[in-house]
Amino acid sequence: MSIFRRLPPLLGLIALLAPGLVPHDASRAYEVQTIEVSEAGFNPPVCRMNREFVRFKNVGNEPRRIIIPSLFPEDPPFFDTGVLQPGEVSNALRIEYGGSTTFVDAFDPSLTGTVITPVFVPKWDVQCTPDPNLQPPVPLCRKSDHCLRLPAISADR
Repeated sequence: MSIFRRLPPLLGLIALLAPGLVPHDASRAYEVQTIEVSEAGFNPPVCRMNREFVRFKNVGNEPRRIIIPSLFPEDPPFFDTGVLQPGEVSNALRIEYGGSTTFVDAFDPSLTGTVITPVFVPKWDVQCTPDPNLQPPVPLCRKSDHCLRLPAISADR
């Protein structure tokens, strides 16, 4: 019976000392990689990062909505940033597993970006810097004062 009386204080002591015994990299808490999204697509199109956080910044002229689509079209997406207005940044998503994850712009499914995280090693060199020379396309008639604008006309046949 006396061993059961000594067990709770011993467990409390282990709980207090355990965090100090585990090796910890004090140089950083975590990293957040930012992928820019615009009419030109994802910048960079492939982000090689560690198993940490990723977020999206709309640097274009139109709203964007970044998702990880579900396996079935009728199901909700696995991840959804919601509508990002120009200049807005999404919440960070933690990627805890190794492999590749494909993100899609819900408003333009032809725009996709991939995040690759290490599978067989705990960390690797991060390559997720946006290209500063990639500029989103200028909307039609945005720079010209003499641009002809016509209404869209459709007809049923």
